[in-house]
Amino acid sequence: MKYEVLKGCVISAQRRNKGDVVEISDSEAKMLMGIGRIAPAQEKSEPIENRAVGYGEDKPKRRTRNKKAD
Repeated sequence: MKYEVLKGCVISAQRRNKGDVVEISDSEAKMLMGIGRIAPAQEKSEPIENRAVGYGEDKPKRRTRNKKAD
């Protein structure tokens, strides 16, 4: 099974950095998951579409403060 490295560590006598995807034995994976160094790798999916209201439109007008009368 493939795992993603969450924190830099040594796996199978090799230095691994955050974000690396490695395939290791179940016993070693169980130990490293227990101390929070790796997590099961997720499959790459399609890019997430930004569905926020107003995304891609012009910037909204900013309100200004009214000047005080003397």
